[in-house]
Amino acid sequence: MKHNEHSPFYSPPCGTSDQRNEEYARSFSVRRFFDHLVTSEVPIILDVGAHRGESVEFFKSIYPQSILFSFEPDPDNFAELIKVAQQFDTQAIQVALGEITEEECSYYRQSISHMGGLLPIHADSTDSLGYARQATNERITVHKRTLDQVFADLDIAHVDILKIDVQGYEGKVLEGASSMLALTDCVVIEVSLYDLYGKTDSFAEVVRLMDGAGFSLWDIANLSKNPKSLRTDWIELVYKNDRR
Repeated sequence: MKHNEHSPFYSPPCGTSDQRNEEYARSFSVRRFFDHLVTSEVPIILDVGAHRGESVEFFKSIYPQSILFSFEPDPDNFAELIKVAQQFDTQAIQVALGEITEEECSYYRQSISHMGGLLPIHADSTDSLGYARQATNERITVHKRTLDQVFADLDIAHVDILKIDVQGYEGKVLEGASSMLALTDCVVIEVSLYDLYGKTDSFAEVVRLMDGAGFSLWDIANLSKNPKSLRTDWIELVYKNDRR
């Protein structure tokens, strides 16, 4: 099998994919990409797993007039998120989101703050590059609700973009969002494929739930390759609602 020098993957050269990818790169802009999915100049965006405000800055750079609601359960992360939210005049809400209507649940903090979540890091992970054995898994209690519940509380009619980045818990978040997904145009989901959080079935779970909600896969917008196993750790999927 001949290596394609334009790609990190081993596959035989076929057709004009390299040329098409080069043309894509020349014509791409983030705003142009999302304009295929969002019709409003003032989109309503829900940011689930907001961490310390990175997505707030990202979406505000694309749509400065957007109305943005960010959700983050970890109190340390939330303290930093609030600063960014105030800077951009957006709303931050300290809550975890999942499949249960309302409960107190465990959240596992990590020394690398963006790796914390509702699932502990699996110490025996074969995909970890060394962090799993050192993971703190500091357990704290946070309040959890569903997206359907907070959507109703926000008193908004629809969502233009729903972004989900929750460290392996994405399927559970979608389970609690069956009603609001019908009123959502675009969903951006980071899907875990590796065993860092002790499960590797998130992709199939997300595909099943999104298909059932009437969405089609629009793009695989990003991915992270594992230099040890040479597999893919996570992918970022972009879905479009075919019913809207």
